[in-house]
Amino acid sequence: MTSLRSHRLQLRNPFEADSPIVTMLIAVTALLSLFGVFMVLSASSVTSGLSNGGNFFADGFMQAASAVFGGALCLIIARWPVSIWSKNRNLFVGIGFVLQLAVLTVGTEYGGNRNWLDIGFLSFQPSEFLKLAVIVWFASWIHDNEFMLDEPLQRWIQPLVWVGIPIGMVGLGGDLGTTVIMGLIVLGMLAFAGLPSRTIWTLAALAGLAAFALINVGGSNRGARFEAWIQGCTPEQYETVCWQTMHGLWALSSGGLFGLGPGSSRAKWSWLPHADSDYIFAIVGEELGMLGAIALIALFIALAVTLIRLVREFPQPLTRVLIGGVFVWIIGQAFVNIAVVLNVLPVLGVPLPFISSGGSALVANFLAIGVVISCVRHEERYG
Repeated sequence: MTSLRSHRLQLRNPFEADSPIVTMLIAVTALLSLFGVFMVLSASSVTSGLSNGGNFFADGFMQAASAVFGGALCLIIARWPVSIWSKNRNLFVGIGFVLQLAVLTVGTEYGGNRNWLDIGFLSFQPSEFLKLAVIVWFASWIHDNEFMLDEPLQRWIQPLVWVGIPIGMVGLGGDLGTTVIMGLIVLGMLAFAGLPSRTIWTLAALAGLAAFALINVGGSNRGARFEAWIQGCTPEQYETVCWQTMHGLWALSSGGLFGLGPGSSRAKWSWLPHADSDYIFAIVGEELGMLGAIALIALFIALAVTLIRLVREFPQPLTRVLIGGVFVWIIGQAFVNIAVVLNVLPVLGVPLPFISSGGSALVANFLAIGVVISCVRHEERYG
């Protein structure tokens, strides 16, 4: 009897949460992904029907399948030892480098951006997983070289090259939004690591110059969008660079306090481009109103508070800096997306984490949460 009881305890233990904060992290992540599946099912129904032979729920079901797959991967890698991330950091970045190189050579271009890799049965965005690879590499490097925090900027050339080359490759593909987010991730990780503010501001200024150059170089309409955002839309620009911005604002404002009701969006009927991806927050406001939009923002705030609590509870360099990178990625990108819909920022083309349609982004978000939990559980047990 004692032997059976001990075996039962050994089976139960792997599935028990190690910390109440981890439980909160899993709960908030699950709520966000469920909210996202619900909204994608609604926002994508029209375009899904047009592109899938009348199957209005195909894209929504794909999002649900990606959520199940990503959630399962999250729970699996959350149990992996932290040594996997530190020992294989070069491998992860190397794989991401090769995939991004493939994107630049044989990738699929859309809207002036070459950021997709189509292998026949599967189309995905390597840059979403490259974000996590950069976070893991930089966090583990800082953990192994914490003495470098007081060194001058020129001593940081080697690690910054390791993370800068992948970011530059994404920029070469024309994806300004992802490039900006990856730059913010690196700057945020340096801040969480404790690098002097003067050094961070110097790097931020250099990154800003690079982003400005990317806006004004290439054949896409990035420069025109940025100019319209600065100077305001003219009547001549309504049907071109301002169409998405204006229809996004109209959709968001038409919801009022309580919204038109789930599934009742008018903008998704081919009026608002990317209604289920980059501009899904406008559909949230239109269908669920201001209260629904505030509820979604509250979920992201809850996720932000949970991640910050983990940083304070587990201050070892690897865990602290890695969580900081994931924080800037998910929370920062969420509020950049929302700011774009509100026209506070120019159109950057970044999805709303856990909410926008797209299996690559959703699975990558889940993987990031899994890596966070893996590091937290290791520190909780071994310090």
